[in-house]
Amino acid sequence: MTAQLEVFTPLPLTKRGPSYTCAVLASGMAGEDLKVTVTTPFTRHSIFPAHANEVLPRFARHLPVRLTQSWAYREIEGAFLDRISKSNSATRAVHVWPDPSLAMMQELKRRGVTIFREMINSHRGTAKRILDEAYDRLGVVPQHGISAESVQTENEVLQTVDHIFCPSPVVMNSVLEHGILPSKLIETSYGWDPLRFAGATKQLSSYDGLTALFVGTANVRKGAHLLLNYWALSGVRGRLVLAGGVEPVIREKCAHLLEREDVIVLDYFKNVGALYRSADVFLFPSLEEGSPLVLYEACGCGLPVITTPLAAGNFVRSNREGLLIEPYDEDGWIAAIHRVAEDAELRRKMSIAAADQAKSFVWSIVAADRKHKVLDRLSLCSTVRPNVKGAPHTQCVGQ
Repeated sequence: MTAQLEVFTPLPLTKRGPSYTCAVLASGMAGEDLKVTVTTPFTRHSIFPAHANEVLPRFARHLPVRLTQSWAYREIEGAFLDRISKSNSATRAVHVWPDPSLAMMQELKRRGVTIFREMINSHRGTAKRILDEAYDRLGVVPQHGISAESVQTENEVLQTVDHIFCPSPVVMNSVLEHGILPSKLIETSYGWDPLRFAGATKQLSSYDGLTALFVGTANVRKGAHLLLNYWALSGVRGRLVLAGGVEPVIREKCAHLLEREDVIVLDYFKNVGALYRSADVFLFPSLEEGSPLVLYEACGCGLPVITTPLAAGNFVRSNREGLLIEPYDEDGWIAAIHRVAEDAELRRKMSIAAADQAKSFVWSIVAADRKHKVLDRLSLCSTVRPNVKGAPHTQCVGQ
């Protein structure tokens, strides 16, 4: 029997961020044994063999997202529930990406739908605690936007769902920390696409010294302020390249570090693969994460990684693909930067290990594993009674 998985995301499907992850997983899971349809405001690329249920009218799909986002959020949940009502599939399963309303989740539960929920990052309660401390250390008011109300809502949503995809042990532990049943949790990972990084060109010119790279928004959450400080204190001969936007508080608090001659800020870049090929090491002192794609990509491009246990997940292993240092361990980070700067043979060995490890995390492998876990969980479900409207109600072993 062919199962049907209805995917919900309030974001347009693009080639960046969580919507890219949603799209590539949906496409990779779709096949003869699992039909996948993604309800989304719109998509900018094909997700075949999955299908896209685009909610925004055609004229609105080419407008800036900021102009359509509010309207799309209001419309998409209704469109998704309408689609579920019209579904003839016996499986009645959905895969929901952040952030659905509690009302929609309760309605899905009332209809007896099996709900898979994606956890992109740590539970909001855990993230708030970590980030409150981080901004406090900087002496500024927290600017992460996570309210106590949103923490409570997320917990209520997670209590409602049947299964929760956790892309790293850190995410899984954060969910457990907030009282969610262990039987709901599914350990998984994210991945990378080698074709996106194919080529031989380099973004940066050759340099007599270490080229250290950071990719992503240089913000407090990702430890950009810590990285800039550790780099300056290390005193190694080299250059630190920050590729991505910079959070205003980082620009203010770290202005003197950003102005250093050995720090390069690239607010815009087109070919991230060329950036990875320009670097000797990837530095990522993140304070709060899920399973950051940049680590898979950096390793796939053969870069040794210095990161935190919070970001490494099950992917980067200490003294194999790189080095794992606690984010606030100043001496540890300075020593690690010195170690990779001064030991070319160590970098070479870690580069080989990183590229080899990344081969097991290409999207096709990750999506196949994800599909297996979806079908396995659905096989544990059986129809036990009709609900008030006569639709089947499902109950799963372990609930």
